[in-house]
Amino acid sequence: MKKLLLLLIIPLFLTGCYDYQELNNRAIIAGVAIDYEEDAFHIDLEILNNKKSSNQEEESSKTYYVKGSGPTLDKAFQDCHSRLSKEPYYSHLKILILGEEVAKEKLSEVLDYMIRDAAIRNIFLPVLAKGSKASEILETTTTENPIVSTSIQSMIENNKTNDSISILKDFEEFTSEIIDPYRDGYINTISKDEDTLLLSGIAAFHEYEFSFFLDTEEAITFNTLNNDSTNYYINIPCENKKEKYITIKLYQNDGTSFEFQENNITVQSKLNASIIEDSCHYDFRKPDTYNKLANLAKPLIEEEYQNVINKLKEEKTDILGISDQYYKKYRTPLDSWYTWNFAYGIEVNINKNGLIFEVKENE
Repeated sequence: MKKLLLLLIIPLFLTGCYDYQELNNRAIIAGVAIDYEEDAFHIDLEILNNKKSSNQEEESSKTYYVKGSGPTLDKAFQDCHSRLSKEPYYSHLKILILGEEVAKEKLSEVLDYMIRDAAIRNIFLPVLAKGSKASEILETTTTENPIVSTSIQSMIENNKTNDSISILKDFEEFTSEIIDPYRDGYINTISKDEDTLLLSGIAAFHEYEFSFFLDTEEAITFNTLNNDSTNYYINIPCENKKEKYITIKLYQNDGTSFEFQENNITVQSKLNASIIEDSCHYDFRKPDTYNKLANLAKPLIEEEYQNVINKLKEEKTDILGISDQYYKKYRTPLDSWYTWNFAYGIEVNINKNGLIFEVKENE
């Protein structure tokens, strides 16, 4: 019995050693940047440095980069791989950064290549480089963030919880949107400010081509319309002091929905709110104060909704999936949604949680 138990345990140790040796013989790719210029694809790979060295400078470098180019994506990746001394390993891929020219001209080729490659798991996050080459974004390392791909992934995940600029969407979901005849795709954008990377909004696509950018404020409004927002702030000007504001923080209640009538679409949005900062010195002991603030907030929210929807209508880009919702309800296509009129039914419920009342001594 003891001999049998020993025979069962030994393979476990052998397997562990085998996996360890195999991992050391692989180039673990964390990020891929793809640019397109002068009729060629340019690939930049961010590779985790698992090489042990007594050299302090080498040990401080968490990653290294390999570049390649070619007239096709396959040739460009082959060029990269030919420069590696190890087998390329894409199972830990975190980020795919697309250059603007790729997004405008070559998106279908990128989607086709990445989906067909069995070695690539499609759970990585696609982003669009705004104002810089994709390779420049991928190589913006700092002491605080030595692995750029992991840094961008964390930035997107944390911001989704905090400021609601970003969206959590993997490559497979983005591809599904692009090929869906009833909706359009969108992804996060990353820009560069000197040596700092910033979330800069959303890139919208129509079919297989980049369409336009939503800036950070528009992205927050869009995410609220799309039921994908956790925090949404509105500054309401004081009635007697227009240069000062009261800030309220909005939360999704029952979410936003679209109701269809003939040539009209009503945007129904129910939002809860709490007061974050008050420079107006309202008397929050009076129930009427909350109704007044809700009435002041509604037109401000409606204006922001209208600005985003007008942008989508002008570009005829349906990243809100209005056609999809219409089709699911009526089973007929709605190709001309952008010609319809939009109305807004916005409900804002402001609660009293966390308020500190100012009480004078003689009261």
